[in-house]
Amino acid sequence: MVLAVFLRSSFVSSLQCTSSNDGSSIVDHNKWLSPGAYTGVVVDCRSRGLTRVPISVTKEVTQLDLGRNTIPAIGANDFVNMTDLRILVLSNSFVNTLANNCFRNLTRLEQLDLNDNNITSLPVGVFSGLLSLRVLTMTGLHVTSYPNLFVSHTPELRVLSMSAVGDATIPAEYGRLPRLEVLDFYEETQGLEKITAAMFDNVRDANISTIAFRHMFALKKIEEGAFSNLPNLRSLIASCNSFMSYHAMITSLAATTNTSVDTVVLDGTKGGLSLLNQADFCSPFWRRVQRLSIKCVQLAGIVFNHPGCLSTLREISLDYNAPMLMKPVIPHFSVAAPNVRTISLSHIGFCTGNFNDAFCSERNCLLDVDDYFPVRPPVLPDSTTLITNDASHCSKEPLVFGGVHFPATLEFLHMIDVGSVSPRIRHGKACIDQLHLRYLNISLNQFTKVLGSGFVLEGVSRLEIVDASNGVLERLAPGYLNHFVNLRFVNLSHNSLGISGSDFRETFSRLLRLEDLNLAHNKLSHVNPRAFEHCISLRRLNLANNELTEIDIYMDRLVALEYIDLSGNRLVTLSHAFMTKLDIQFQKHDLTVDIRYEIFMCNCRSLSFIRWLRVTPVGVTEKETLTCSRGDTSGLRLTQIAIEPIETTCDIDRLLPVVVPVFVGVILVIIGVSLVRYHRWYIKYHLVLCWLRDEVTSANRLENQYDAMVTYFLHAANSRDQQDGVARISRWVCTRLLPRAEDEWGLRLYVGDRDDLGGASKMHNFVRGFQSSDKVVVCLTLEFIDDSDCMNYLATALDSSKPLSKYIFVLFDDIQPTSVPRRLRQLLLPNSPCVMIKCGNIDGDDDGEADLTFWRRMRDALMRDPDQARCRRIVDTMPLLAVQHDV
Repeated sequence: MVLAVFLRSSFVSSLQCTSSNDGSSIVDHNKWLSPGAYTGVVVDCRSRGLTRVPISVTKEVTQLDLGRNTIPAIGANDFVNMTDLRILVLSNSFVNTLANNCFRNLTRLEQLDLNDNNITSLPVGVFSGLLSLRVLTMTGLHVTSYPNLFVSHTPELRVLSMSAVGDATIPAEYGRLPRLEVLDFYEETQGLEKITAAMFDNVRDANISTIAFRHMFALKKIEEGAFSNLPNLRSLIASCNSFMSYHAMITSLAATTNTSVDTVVLDGTKGGLSLLNQADFCSPFWRRVQRLSIKCVQLAGIVFNHPGCLSTLREISLDYNAPMLMKPVIPHFSVAAPNVRTISLSHIGFCTGNFNDAFCSERNCLLDVDDYFPVRPPVLPDSTTLITNDASHCSKEPLVFGGVHFPATLEFLHMIDVGSVSPRIRHGKACIDQLHLRYLNISLNQFTKVLGSGFVLEGVSRLEIVDASNGVLERLAPGYLNHFVNLRFVNLSHNSLGISGSDFRETFSRLLRLEDLNLAHNKLSHVNPRAFEHCISLRRLNLANNELTEIDIYMDRLVALEYIDLSGNRLVTLSHAFMTKLDIQFQKHDLTVDIRYEIFMCNCRSLSFIRWLRVTPVGVTEKETLTCSRGDTSGLRLTQIAIEPIETTCDIDRLLPVVVPVFVGVILVIIGVSLVRYHRWYIKYHLVLCWLRDEVTSANRLENQYDAMVTYFLHAANSRDQQDGVARISRWVCTRLLPRAEDEWGLRLYVGDRDDLGGASKMHNFVRGFQSSDKVVVCLTLEFIDDSDCMNYLATALDSSKPLSKYIFVLFDDIQPTSVPRRLRQLLLPNSPCVMIKCGNIDGDDDGEADLTFWRRMRDALMRDPDQARCRRIVDTMPLLAVQHDV
């Protein structure tokens, strides 16, 4: 015995069943189980090749899945120690026998799944001890009869799912189950052909509110009055039946009387391409129906135009049909029943495996009738609180959507995954506020890239909820949503929105009632800070998983804002302005910010953010897990990283913005001063020239008043030699040049000693003489070349617009090339356009052939126009300048 237990324990330990305690569940949640059933330890041994129930499962386990194994027998003590078990799955495990009282210790078990096993009989006391059992499913068994009292030990049972056997008469024991709500017949192999009133004779007084007939492959008929013995019946589910057509079911149910059924599901029944007519629903049975689901029946169209039929219908689901994809489109697709509030036309044209997986799969035991209809939106306020206009003059024009006519009473419209159909919802503009549409779900669509362009909404100002997520939207038409002043919830997530800025500000500028805006999973790289400033009722703003590198939101008027999701962007820090706004906002209302999954950096730019994170009262989601990177190191906790090393680095970095501009400024000043000094004569020249041109008597009167200006070295001499040189050149000009030029030749010369204006600056007189003279005579001596002022004056003159041919250089000394600046050296070469004359006798009288030749050529140079005749050049032997004669 000990050896057997050892071998069994070793076998179980090698199975490697998975265990978790993260809130997951092995079954879909349903409304019948208590909330505690989905908590605790979950053990998944599904498809592990088990041949027996493992004994290693501990007492703490609350959910155990043993499905899809090979466990032929369930022993009396297999679950004796699992006293906390809440959910047990044994489906598809080839179970042949169940020991009597095998579940006796499972007093807390709430759901038991025995579907699809080889069980041929059920012991009378098999379910004894299941005092908390609420859901029991045992379809697909091989039993031929159910023993009396087999469920008498389950006082809390709410849902019973089983296969019909024999004449399918329900045992009287079911009627004594005080809490039984749902009775489900699921048949894949049996031959139940009709549903009769006799089936329910034994449960006349039961509280059964829902009856389901699913996967009835042989069902042909529902007899008249079949459900008349069930006064509490409210919902009828006849789905996934492949033999009896939905049209035959409608006809059969039309003959049923004396029932209070208000919800009917006919999904996935045998059908064919056809048009459903409202005349089929004019019986008393259908006049009581408020919710109708006819999905995946190849329905091509509906015409609801009989006001007396389906007068109480409030909700209709027509998903997985193909009305708008027909070629040509059937022109009469109208669901304008007078009181319809909710319509679902989703997944148009996709009655394939998607529908089967969702509604007809054995794993999806959809026994809650709400699962067959769209999820109800959040509770909306009373419509009397909406902003409306006077609609007393409104007409009864119907609502049109892509050629489909809807009633004006419609409040909730689901158009999920309708492909690339380009819909248009409109209503008569004269009745803009009579339309009651308040909820619109157009998610998972591809009909437009611009909300407000390919998709049009007109006359639906009462709209409060819009879900346009999971589409292909790239931008929003500016101001488009402003027509819907009552919007409270807008979901635009999982699109490709990448344009924001002023467009966003205009888009949301009139949404004063907007409470929840979801822009997550888009491509936003920037959001205008004032994009949401007019949304004064905004409570939740979701900008997660975009491409934001910085964020700033104007929150002065957002007094209700309580949650901002910025996670999964590209933020490296938060700006000081934004952090300040968050702190101020927290004083108005408790605020939570989610900034997880960002790429924060631990640097100077983030220093204020790191400090703020440690002291802010704002709620930061999972603050302790936020990390940053510094250099090659990542994963540093923002709340734990040492700030001092960052501050030290920042002190140095903080000086750089000050030192660098100062240094650059000093360099620029030095360069500027150097340039000004280098070009000071040129600058002086032009300043004086501009001043002279502004004089009233200047301008044209200055030009050509003199035939030539004579310039020579005339500064105070520092040495005896310089004094002699100054005296010689001054004497030559005054005693020899002026008498000849002015008295004999009739010329007028400008000479500084004589013609300068008293009290004017040297530059002023130089510019005045230069501008008023036709030619310039430069008396070139060694003193002139050595004097920087003389050379600067000459360089300034050469840079002017006066042609070089009007410059006459009179050479008085033997000038060495090394003493001549390069600019002047080029002017003294033979190919220079300037006139160059050598004066060999500066002190003597005018005698000798050389003197006569000099004065003759001097006269020619002064009196001839160089543009009309070639200038003569007096060339003497100059050892190093190599000047040659041209005469």
